[in-house]
Amino acid sequence: MCGRWTRWPISTARRPSCGSARWTAIRPAMSEDGERYDRCVNPAWREVLGLCGLDEQPTAADGCWLRFADGRRMLDFVCGYGAAALGHNPPPLLAELADALGQPEPNLHPLGLSRQAGLLAERLLALAGFADGKALFASGGAEAVEGALKLARMAGGKTRLIAFDGGFHGLTQTATQLAGADFWRQGLADDPACLRLPWGELEPVAAALAAGDVAAVLLEPVQGTAGARAWRGDRLAALSALCRRHGAWLVYDEVQSGFGRCGAWFAYQALGAPPPDMLVLAKGLSGGMLPVSALLCRDAVYQAVFGRPGCAKIHGSTFGGNRLALQCGLAMLRLLGEIDAPARAAGQGEALRRMLSAGPFALEGAGLMLALRATPQARQRYGEQAAGALWLQLLGQGVLTAPAAHDADALRLLPPLTVGADELDFFVQAYRRALAALETEATTA
Repeated sequence: MCGRWTRWPISTARRPSCGSARWTAIRPAMSEDGERYDRCVNPAWREVLGLCGLDEQPTAADGCWLRFADGRRMLDFVCGYGAAALGHNPPPLLAELADALGQPEPNLHPLGLSRQAGLLAERLLALAGFADGKALFASGGAEAVEGALKLARMAGGKTRLIAFDGGFHGLTQTATQLAGADFWRQGLADDPACLRLPWGELEPVAAALAAGDVAAVLLEPVQGTAGARAWRGDRLAALSALCRRHGAWLVYDEVQSGFGRCGAWFAYQALGAPPPDMLVLAKGLSGGMLPVSALLCRDAVYQAVFGRPGCAKIHGSTFGGNRLALQCGLAMLRLLGEIDAPARAAGQGEALRRMLSAGPFALEGAGLMLALRATPQARQRYGEQAAGALWLQLLGQGVLTAPAAHDADALRLLPPLTVGADELDFFVQAYRRALAALETEATTA
């Protein structure tokens, strides 16, 4: 199994009793679907899921809840790593998609204009403050990241790329080289053009930029896989100035943090930082319903790449900007605006902070991009894998959170932006029961 999973206490010896009526430890024999998945897809991953008791597909999902054939339900505070920003299967979005499916326009038309592309691009550029920008569409976050890095190299004629420890930008070739943890690169030769520097520090960046060969600096304003770790706004402003001084493009990866999750439309706005040269967006753009991503870039980047003779279509993809995906994106922006998603995320995140203000795990992050991080007291009391033990206990209480693959001390919380008071209360009560179970284990150990 990959190193990021062997760090978590997922053996049957440490599985919680799961005696709660909400979630049962009784596991059925592997289903026909499970056997087929083992045979044809990824048996190693199925084994990990089985050790955790998660190798069963929900039969239904709505809002914050996953529902199973035997009547069990689970509170989902992962929601496709934040992609299901309005929750699972939101009826207004499903209605928009049903309407889009019934329209006679072609879904793919590569040798023609797209009305939907213009509408969605205009809206995204306005929200991000890219007054003179352009938007390019793709099918996933990693594809959009690769596009940004390609454009950065083409626009400036430089080759080196900078990213930061703890960061995660997808698992395509260059994105993997820039991942902020070494285990992703098992079996791959190191790419000397990809630099990974200490997170949050400007001096190493300044030294690398001074060489004059850096094409782009790539970062998440709030790191997801490292457990909702946020840059300071003043440091992002200083980094922006450094990039301008040395002719490097600054790229923000807001695949996970965008679309209101951090208390503003985009995390860099919540942090008080200036816009970047390029902005990568995905996940919440479609509410988790269809693959769609966007790369916003300043006009200077666009002109340097697409403005050259014969380069009008120098970058793109078959399904990038397909009609259904773009109409889904337009519907999502409208629906997020109707609920004032940034204000809602800020308010519900603050409510959760108040309810969890004291305890052995610290609630960190911005808006509803959060993480529970084990304090030194938690590690001393519950062991070095305190966060992993809490994760298992929460599973036993019918709550799904996500281990932070780049920080074994953190559990990620990514509820939908529509999460209500009842769901927050359910989570808090489950968390308290999980802590009580950890206390019992610590006392009897």
